[in-house]
Amino acid sequence: MNYKKLYEKQYGEKKLVNVPQRQFWGLRKLLKKYDWDRYTAAAQLVGRGGGRILDIGCGEGYLLRRLGGKFEELYGLDVAPSRLREAEQKVKEHCPAGMSKFSFVEGNADERLPFPDGYFDAITCIAVIEHVYDVFSLVKEAHRVLKPGGYVIAQVPNIAYLKYRISLLLGKLPATSSPHNWEEIGWDGGHIHYFTMEKFCWLFESQGFKIEKRSGSGFLAPFRNWWPALLCGDLVVKAVKK
Repeated sequence: MNYKKLYEKQYGEKKLVNVPQRQFWGLRKLLKKYDWDRYTAAAQLVGRGGGRILDIGCGEGYLLRRLGGKFEELYGLDVAPSRLREAEQKVKEHCPAGMSKFSFVEGNADERLPFPDGYFDAITCIAVIEHVYDVFSLVKEAHRVLKPGGYVIAQVPNIAYLKYRISLLLGKLPATSSPHNWEEIGWDGGHIHYFTMEKFCWLFESQGFKIEKRSGSGFLAPFRNWWPALLCGDLVVKAVKK
């Protein structure tokens, strides 16, 4: 599979169509602090930070910029050159005083990560694992490049989300990415794996991680997180290298 070609078409050629969020009669704006997107849900789990962090599938670098004050060195890896150029440009615009802390590297998450063993204190991997062919290899690589006691925060869509369960019951295929122009951007936006909370946690546990936290994102996420496996459209976990 030519990942670079697919994601350059999605982002470089801007073929990916984003669906506006439902506003729930203005409640979303009124209760904005309880509306966690996947990056907010991930940032909640980072804690104090420190040392080096790697964002696998960094895109335009939004999460790294958001975490810029918490880490001494921030690395972004992405397969799409246009996304990396955009990330570098946005760091120059929004973080000029801390530019030297950021490094962006072209690389494929389905291949060996271009970093030495035990190099990072933390890894984030948001909206990536569902796109990767060999998910076990990616998680094993994350384990390799983390220091002992380091952690990975990862997010994927939740195929067991109540809304999706109802769609499947009615014989409809849930769209866990963009519901539009699949012929151009790949089937379900390039998603080739689907996860429940149980299997997502097992993926990390099978490669030597211990699950420290289970969470989710979405509107009213702090309240829906009492049962993210059913009530959240995204699954977010924090897994620690033993």
